[in-house]
Amino acid sequence: MTSTEILNKIRQIQVNNDRRYFAKGIFPSYRKNPLLRKSIPDDNIFFSASIAYIINSLNTHFTENEKEIAAYIINDIKPNFQDYTNKPERNSYNFWQKKPGKHFPNGILYSKLDKFVLPDDIDTTSLVQLCLQPAYPDAFKTKQTITQHANSVKNYIKNGHENLKHLKAYSTWFGEKMPIEFDVCVLSNLFLWVNNNNFELNENDFESLKLIEITILNSLYFKSAFKSSPEYPNTCIILYHISRLISSTKYLGHCKQKLINDINLALQKTATPYEYLLLTTSLYKLNCIPQNKSEINISPEIISHWWFTAGMLSAFGNSFIQKLAPMSLFHYRFYCPAFNLAIFLEYKILTYIHRK
Repeated sequence: MTSTEILNKIRQIQVNNDRRYFAKGIFPSYRKNPLLRKSIPDDNIFFSASIAYIINSLNTHFTENEKEIAAYIINDIKPNFQDYTNKPERNSYNFWQKKPGKHFPNGILYSKLDKFVLPDDIDTTSLVQLCLQPAYPDAFKTKQTITQHANSVKNYIKNGHENLKHLKAYSTWFGEKMPIEFDVCVLSNLFLWVNNNNFELNENDFESLKLIEITILNSLYFKSAFKSSPEYPNTCIILYHISRLISSTKYLGHCKQKLINDINLALQKTATPYEYLLLTTSLYKLNCIPQNKSEINISPEIISHWWFTAGMLSAFGNSFIQKLAPMSLFHYRFYCPAFNLAIFLEYKILTYIHRK
């Protein structure tokens, strides 16, 4: 497939979404669990915002025709963001719509229980704001709010890697009742947004960057992907996020070679086409040519691979429960065919650039 064909395919999925489950402009995504026999349509804004970020980041490499298609995609996404904001005064956003019963959409049980309503999160918020590009004062309001939810401000982290618990890094969640959670992928997305706004770094920023640095220098994602990133518990997905951060911002450049070494090490162990796709794309982002330059083709396995997870036990600090928390049985896996096509589009364009 050419880049134009991939973009057209992404646009086709957006236009032809099932309006029983998704509003105009929302990309269809789904969640699944090993106990479920089928995927459940999941109305979230996260994947649509993620697709917008990738497409915007590739825009300078598009032809004029491709730029037109990209503009249609982005413009149809934007009107939906207002339905996923909890507190407009802080400009933060939620994975799901904030209307009653919209959490775990189309679910039988969890959507009926308020206990499973999620607070806004810095991951979704960062990606949405990167698409909307709010004025600096509006973005800075959000930045000030995030600081209130850092480790040790009101609560202390109980989970994750032991050698990171002392850091005053940011938690994934805005909610005061949610446990503090460190997630290196979430923080990587956050610093894409921090860099975009050129915010002056505060203590919590430096501590959060230190967390990512220690994760890289100690290869903690090889020791436990779940402890490094409970929302994205896959080493290859983690390496992709960190590569995107380092290649797109002014942060952590001194860790680049160590990261490249770890990606090459992961390539020796990777078992799936999707992981190979992510690792190869990560190397290209870091201006490194993969030793094995085998062509990757789009496949059903790539299209349906999960990207994001909801760990139903990850919020609990009990030691026994934490032993169970990484097990896939207790996870909902979220996937989005159009998002995976966007990842493949990124790979195709970066491959072309590095082979010229």
